Amino acid sequence: MANPQNFKNILFDLGGVILDINVQATLKQFYELGFPAELMQFPHSMTTDLYFKYETGKLDSVAFRNEIRKKSGVEMSDQRFDEAWNAMLVRIPKERTDLLKLLSNRYDLYMLSNTSELHVKVFEKMYFDAAGVSMHEVFKKIYYSHEIGWLKPDHEAWEYVISDAGIKPEETLFLDDNIHNIKASQELGFHAIHIHERTHLMNLGFDL
Repeated sequence: MANPQNFKNILFDLGGVILDINVQATLKQFYELGFPAELMQFPHSMTTDLYFKYETGKLDSVAFRNEIRKKSGVEMSDQRFDEAWNAMLVRIPKERTDLLKLLSNRYDLYMLSNTSELHVKVFEKMYFDAAGVSMHEVFKKIYYSHEIGWLKPDHEAWEYVISDAGIKPEETLFLDDNIHNIKASQELGFHAIHIHERTHLMNLGFDL
């Protein structure tokens, strides 16, 4: 496993690394709203293309909600839709925000997240509530897929960060809970650690 002490930069994924997520919570709420099962079998569902378009900024939130309503045949308010969509966002533990604050004194921190406009509003508030400061005060720069137009594991997502931030992959540690993203980042020269139950953010041995 890569030694965290050897790097200038740390590039973080969000969900499954900093933010606890539960996708089943969102699926459950949509089922309860009456969505057909075939719409919810991600990533092989009838709505997969809409998810990708939304998370790369090709659809805004208004269009995304309307397209999902059309495909599902289920009418619901924007508020109810947003509650279901955001149900997967569970919490950001304070111990993680405390660690990130300490890490920001030693490393340049960046974030690259596959996400959407509706989610950002919720998890940025979660972070502030846990840390007492904005994420944007702790991370040197944050890259959201719907803003940069690329999703991991497409190489273009990391290439955008490399170009915009001016970082070198060989000087950067990448942390993600998705093994496909880990492999893709390594193909571009990043050092990477796969975050999972046995290797999580709090036990990586950072020198603070």
